[in-house]
Parts: sequence; structure tokens; C-alpha cells
Amino acid sequence: MDSGGSLTWEGQMPRSDRPNRSGWRLLDERSAAGGRPKAWLFITHPGPSLLVTATVVAAAGLLGRQLPSARTAVGLTLVMLPTQLAIGALNDWADWSLDAQSKPFKPIARGAVPRTGALLLALSGFALSLGAAAYLGRDLLLADLLAIAAGASYDLLLKRTPAAVLSWWAGFATVPLMAMVITGRRGGAVAGVPLAGLLALALLLANGLPDREGDERGGAHTLAAVLGARASRGAISAALLAAAVYAVAVRGVLGQAALALVAAALLAIGALVPVARRGPRLVFPVLALLVAAATVSWLAALAAVGAT
Repeated sequence: MDSGGSLTWEGQMPRSDRPNRSGWRLLDERSAAGGRPKAWLFITHPGPSLLVTATVVAAAGLLGRQLPSARTAVGLTLVMLPTQLAIGALNDWADWSLDAQSKPFKPIARGAVPRTGALLLALSGFALSLGAAAYLGRDLLLADLLAIAAGASYDLLLKRTPAAVLSWWAGFATVPLMAMVITGRRGGAVAGVPLAGLLALALLLANGLPDREGDERGGAHTLAAVLGARASRGAISAALLAAAVYAVAVRGVLGQAALALVAAALLAIGALVPVARRGPRLVFPVLALLVAAATVSWLAALAAVGAT
């Protein structure tokens, strides 16, 4: 999902931490450079949307022990990418009033994208994704419905509550599930559910930390706001360490190859990231990349022994 639950990448690097270059302004959501086209792009939260989609396609290839076929790669892209982009747009549509107070640079808040347009974009993305999933098969359609339900429940109901972790958990579970469904290699699907929950908890907190104070002022009781900065950092590290230990523990049960140890090592490294006090807005993107690499490695370890 974007960003899960929707996996939405909302934090931006503080202006003082960014190079003062005109080219960088095109990548900065706070800058008006790029005009309306950039505003429409940013409302979809493209970073995590592309990362999640690439992870699913790569996982499908590894599970099949070969480069994914054109049908698999294009099919998964047409299912996952529109879903993730739509969840991002729905997120901004739902948050427009809070953004007007705490993030006036957001596309809807500053009037660069009409709120109705954002909703239509989200609905169009969901429709495109469901159509592609239905064409590819019932099981993939069910997995896509789970991803959409996870993202929509986060955006519309749970985002400002600690229960948002449930949406992220469901969204994270759909990432390997879609790859498993389309390749027919579903071994390890059940074992992956607890792992998805631990990773969802870590990334949800990492995503919420930079906006914790603003959320508190806006009356949002996010998990990061409830726990506070110090406890949130500790919980992120604990969740990633637990995920690393779990990956090692189930390796023998599943008969996974050594790549499972690589996944565990990446997660253990990720547990050290929240310790750094500088650049809190960099914690989420760094962890997102590490988790994506760990997920792909873990799934590749399943494929190496022909899990079915």
C-alpha cells in the first residue's frame, strides 16, 4: 500500500536541511516550482507508491525464479500503482482542513488542486486497479480489495488514531500476497503476516514522528503522538529487531535459503536508524528502502527452496 495502510510518505526534509538549488525545488512539496503539474503529482504521494509497486514486481520475479513476464510485470503495475496513487490522493482529500492549518503548502490547502479533483483522481485510480485485478483473476482481485480497504480505512477513519496500525498491517500483508497470488507460489504467506505487522508498526511510527507536534495541535491522536518522540523511537527499533529475530526463527521452519539472513540483517540495521537524532524526516524514507529490500530478500529466500 502507499507508503500501506497506505504507505504515504508525508514528511518532507526541513528547508534548512535542503540544498539551496533551483533543481531541488522541483522535488520540494513546499515550493511552488513546477506549478499545477507538480501539485497533481505530489497529491498522489509518488515516492512510496512507486517503491511499493517496484517491490511487488520484484517479489513476483524472485518467487518465480526468473524475470517476471510482461503480463506479470504490467499486470501487477496496473493493479498496485493506481491503488497506491489513489490512496495518496484520498489521503490529501480527507486531510485538507488539517493541512490548511498545519501544512498550508499541500496542493489542496494552497488551492493548486481542487478538492473535488483529488477525489475523482482517487476514485479513478481505484476503478482502474480493480478492473486490472479482475482481468487477472479472482484471487488477485480479492487481494486488491484488501489493499484498497486498508488504505481507505486509514485515510478516512483510522489515520488520527493508534488503530491506524491495523490498516498499515493489512496493507503491508498485501504486498507479498499479490506477488504470491500472481505466481501461484503461496508458501510462507501465513508466516509473513506477523512479520508484516512488525514492519507496519515500525514504519507507521517513523512516518508519524515528524508531524507529531502538528498532529497534537490539530487534535489527532496518532500512535506517535500518544507515545511521544522518545518512546516512538524505541518502539521503532524494538519492532525492527523483533522482525529480524522472527525472520531468523522461521527460516528453519520454512526451509529458507541464506537470503533470509540478509533480510534479518537489513532489519537489524534499520533498528539503528531511529537512534540518530538528526534529520528525523529522513528516518521514514531510509527505513522504507531497507524494509523493501528486506521484504524482497525474504521472499527470494522462499523461492530458493521452491516453497509452494
